[in-house]
Amino acid sequence: MNKDPSDVIARSEATKQSQGEIASVVPSGLPRNDAVFPPVWIEVDLQAIQHNFRQIRRFVSPQVKVLTVVKANAYGHGLLPVARALIEAGADSLAVASVVEGVALRQAGVSGKLLVLGQPLPEEAPLVVRHGLTQAIGDLGAAKALSREASLQEKPVSIHLKVDTGMGRYGVWHEEAVSLFRRLVELPALIHEGIFTHLSSAGQNTPATEQQLEGFSQLIQRLEKARLPVGIRHAANSVGMLRFPGSHWDLVRTGLLVYGCSPVKDSQPIEIRPALSLKSRLRFLKTLQPEQTVSYGGTWKAQRRSTIATVPVGYAHGYMRALSNKAELLVRGRRAPVIGRITMEDLMCDVTEIPGVQVGDEVVLIGRQGGEQVTAEELARHARTIPYEILVGLSPSIPRRYL
Repeated sequence: MNKDPSDVIARSEATKQSQGEIASVVPSGLPRNDAVFPPVWIEVDLQAIQHNFRQIRRFVSPQVKVLTVVKANAYGHGLLPVARALIEAGADSLAVASVVEGVALRQAGVSGKLLVLGQPLPEEAPLVVRHGLTQAIGDLGAAKALSREASLQEKPVSIHLKVDTGMGRYGVWHEEAVSLFRRLVELPALIHEGIFTHLSSAGQNTPATEQQLEGFSQLIQRLEKARLPVGIRHAANSVGMLRFPGSHWDLVRTGLLVYGCSPVKDSQPIEIRPALSLKSRLRFLKTLQPEQTVSYGGTWKAQRRSTIATVPVGYAHGYMRALSNKAELLVRGRRAPVIGRITMEDLMCDVTEIPGVQVGDEVVLIGRQGGEQVTAEELARHARTIPYEILVGLSPSIPRRYL
């Protein structure tokens, strides 16, 4: 019997996640008894994720549901282990970006509500229905494909209407949504579970966000006046939840916040704990004399006799080249500057001021060591990007250890 390609992909992804709790990695071609320490690994504190979820749960009204977003490999933390930890903590539902991610969770035994936020292709409709996924819908074509498949399988499928109020990505424009909704309710085998929008500027632009929320609110009023089944209303992402209480509606969608990173630059009203640490070990030490340079292009030059350490982490692992000569990492509980250009597999740091450094010492590139801490937010500032990119950019090939 031929297997559905999407099923095969999803099963492969689920298998990768279930094998994530490893203490060593076996290079291809080596027998099992030749396993070696990985040059770089990630540690994920699942209790921190559960703590963060409970803090969010306390922050919103008891009547408001909390949907946690586990797309993009749970923001680099590991899809399946994180999903299970959140369900154990009491998450009302989970959200993924694609049908493949949803199928992967189903095949790994994750039950409960799974909302697919991305627009499905028509050929993905059988998977959505077969695996009991809840699907975001932004146009009539996708809705018709789901309706046909749900009728064929005699299995109704739940949908959330995706409304564009200013993001300009997926969804029907809010001024056209009533017309589309009238068409959707005529289609058989669709359960109209909810309606939502996405805030594009909640962290930077208050007037734009208020305009989006007003457009969404007016749409809800028109739908209710037309006696159409609105269902669950939701608009708030993590930053929207923190900055705009009026965006909570019936449900909030939390992503970055549940992983212990703050989406706001001002004071944080929720006590959260970073869940991810990126670690390695010093592989090489050398002494440079004044005027000697480091790495490609010689962008760093020793001003004194210096002790330089090589760490086997580079942009192939997702440690961005933009961090060259800017970031710091932790060795023996002390900060050491990253010097020279970061290469594909390695970076260099100046450990001259750190006494007793030896080959094999643990290095923390994200996380805490002693009394010092390097956060994803700090690296994002150095790279002039956002912490989302720092976390999801970490290579899936890096072994994850779950604490």
